[in-house]
Amino acid sequence: MLDGPFAPHHVPILTAQEAGHFGRAEIEPVIEPGLGPNMVAVLVGQRAFDLGQLTASVAAAAVSRGTPIRMVAIYQPRTAYAIVGLKGRVQLAGAKSIVGLQLGITPGTADSMAFALFRRAQSIAASAVTVIPVDRGAKLGELVAGRFDLVLGDGASLRAGLLAQGETPEVLDLAEYGVPLQGFGFVASEALLGSNSGLIRRALGAIRAGFVDAAADPAAACRAARARFAMSETDEACAAALVIFLAQVMPPSAAGWGQQSGEAWQRMIEAMRAGGEIQGTRPSSFYYTNAVVP
Repeated sequence: MLDGPFAPHHVPILTAQEAGHFGRAEIEPVIEPGLGPNMVAVLVGQRAFDLGQLTASVAAAAVSRGTPIRMVAIYQPRTAYAIVGLKGRVQLAGAKSIVGLQLGITPGTADSMAFALFRRAQSIAASAVTVIPVDRGAKLGELVAGRFDLVLGDGASLRAGLLAQGETPEVLDLAEYGVPLQGFGFVASEALLGSNSGLIRRALGAIRAGFVDAAADPAAACRAARARFAMSETDEACAAALVIFLAQVMPPSAAGWGQQSGEAWQRMIEAMRAGGEIQGTRPSSFYYTNAVVP
């Protein structure tokens, strides 16, 4: 299950199906668009799906609440969350550049957590920025229309979306400003890890092969994915977003693809715990496993 509607950052996974990598792994996948990463965590924990694609921070929060899942691979080691505005309207020269501005954030998502960690790391008071709620799918349109000065979300898709509209983005990547969240990867249920870890390993191997193919020809991967799966982006916008996204992930042909760092997990869990996003004192090793990385 994916973290949301079909989008460019899903193309490598869709490519794994279109190119037959799942079939060669003796897997007949059902790839479903999701209703948000929190729901992905819940449904994988209930074994409605074998694998779920979501960010490590959302997975960690779900595990801390008792959802019986574990992170089984991370292919985007650093969060892609960014604060984005339009060049000519704002100038983002550093963290304090956002003070006094209006920021669009989607309520009930990891947007709020990422922004809280950013404010804490940069000693920015909550009252220093006016937060305006905005639907996830309306962020770009509302930003361009001038409803607010800035928007927080996935940096790759926001950059690509603005460039496709002829706009030049101003960007603050939160990973550069003390936000130690990790990005996208996959979760599986504790039950499946115990009963059929081989299935997870084969699926991850097929997905890795899909990343290799997508990286080799992003434009072709987008065309093939869009021919079968409903996406709002054009072929050109999809390819542009995919290129930006692929620059943020582990090289799929390199050794160690999907492997998770204990130090990175420790930093993220400590920051989330300090911010009240995680309760309890479980060690960071409780949240993930590298045992099934291909």
